[in-house]
This record gives sequence, structure tokens and C-alpha cells, in this order.
Amino acid sequence: MLTTPEKVRMMGKEFTNMTDEQLNMYIEDASLEVSSLSVPDEQKERLTRYLAAHLASVNTRKIVREKVDVIERQYSDQGSTEGLLSTPYGQEYQRILKKISKKTINLMVL
Repeated sequence: MLTTPEKVRMMGKEFTNMTDEQLNMYIEDASLEVSSLSVPDEQKERLTRYLAAHLASVNTRKIVREKVDVIERQYSDQGSTEGLLSTPYGQEYQRILKKISKKTINLMVL
């Protein structure tokens, strides 16, 4: 695996209550995805961390409003955005990939 549960937990409060086993599942999926990319090795841990955080946060509903009297909670709606754009971690993952891909040139010699 290309990153650790501890590093993912440091990215946001929504990951503090997740177990190592839960985070490792997201890290394994992210590691498989990132390891198949043609990106520099020094970027793989970072990309894996952001993708794992994205995958873990997709199913985490964030409270945006909470009322104390007659308890009421309002959760954020993922809205109409899908895929990587649905979380800030996915957006950062996509930004990093775009930045890296501008730096690399793939040439085929015939």
C-alpha cells in the first residue's frame, strides 16, 4: 500500500472515528488505481492519500446545521456533482493529476 491510515486521518476530522481496517480498504483501492498510473514515484503516495480520503468521505455525511431543542440535524447534500468532483479530496486528486500530466510527455519511437 502506498500510504497509511494515520496519514489519511490527518487529512480531516471525518476520518478520526474510522478504524484502520476501514481506511485500509480505501487505501488498497486507491493504491491499485494509482499504481497503474504513469506518474512519478514521488507523487504516488500523495495521490493515493487524496484518492483514499475521497473514497472514504464519499459515504460520510457532514452535518451542516444542528439544532439543540427538539434535536434536529441537517446533513450536507452531495448535490449533483458526481465522481471526483463530489469531495474536496477528489478535486485535489484531479488537480494534482492534471498538473503532473502537463509536465510529462509521452513519446513513442518508431
